Amino acid sequence: MGDSHLRLARSFGNVAETYHRVRPGYSQEVIDRALSVLGLDARASVLDLAAGTGRLTSELAQRFTRVIAVEPDDAMRALIVDGEVLAGAAEAIPLDGASVDAVFVGEAFHWFEAADAIAEIARVLRPRGGLAVISTHWWETEPPLGDAALQLLSGPYERSLGHRKPPWDNAFAESPFEPLQLEGFEEELVVDVDELLELYSTTSSLAALPHEERAELFADVRRLLAGSYRLPVKHELAWTRLAA
Repeated sequence: MGDSHLRLARSFGNVAETYHRVRPGYSQEVIDRALSVLGLDARASVLDLAAGTGRLTSELAQRFTRVIAVEPDDAMRALIVDGEVLAGAAEAIPLDGASVDAVFVGEAFHWFEAADAIAEIARVLRPRGGLAVISTHWWETEPPLGDAALQLLSGPYERSLGHRKPPWDNAFAESPFEPLQLEGFEEELVVDVDELLELYSTTSSLAALPHEERAELFADVRRLLAGSYRLPVKHELAWTRLAA
């Protein structure tokens, strides 16, 4: 993983408490659907990989008797309050082989070295074990932000494009897993300007900015916004199992 990509991937620790507080919650419908399609019950042992601050871990802990959270960033990992918490990365999972029934990844697979992570996930799964990858998209607003505000907010992202990975799902084409299955779910949030900017501060390209630079950028954007904004939140569940 290159230095620039790693800096983006580990940027969330700069805003760990804000991330934990303001990110949209994981959809109960999505989680319950994952349990259903993977055939999991409360007796299953599950891994929350790249667990962040443990928001998904907490949801899983309400459903399973054994939940393990693995997270590389110290600041993010310090906020996890449920499950067995371990330092580690997707490319080097600190678990024995064939030790869990399912692996969950929430909003993180695009940061992995996909081929290495897939091999490690396959290693720690028991035969016919399942993988659920949950992604959430919420950047767009209704009404749309003005061009001036969008230009300010999107500038750091556009500068980071050369440091991002290609689509991760392509790496499953020749893997020990069955073809990925994709399902979509939608909901919405209504936020005021301050809440919207807090959300944006937890995106990688903005979280990676030095604190003073980020604060100055948001002060400029805040002057351009007013009222409330509706966020159409799109959840995607990608799931698969180890092939027989």
